[in-house]
Amino acid sequence: MVDTKTKVALVTGGSRGLGKDMSLQLAKKGFDIILTYNTGVDEAAKVVDEITAIGKKAKAIQLDVTNAKSF
Repeated sequence: MVDTKTKVALVTGGSRGLGKDMSLQLAKKGFDIILTYNTGVDEAAKVVDEITAIGKKAKAIQLDVTNAKSF
């Protein structure tokens, strides 16, 4: 059975700084997280690992928001 009540947050720039903090805080409040990053795949992977250690789902997607063709 699929849980249709799970909340998912999309955090741009979620691999470092304020975006990382926001991703972690939202996960602690019960959200699954989709985070984007431009560079820094290793940092993004670490954030995903931290979120999954909390018990929530997380996915990191490389995205350059300055280039609409990359969407």
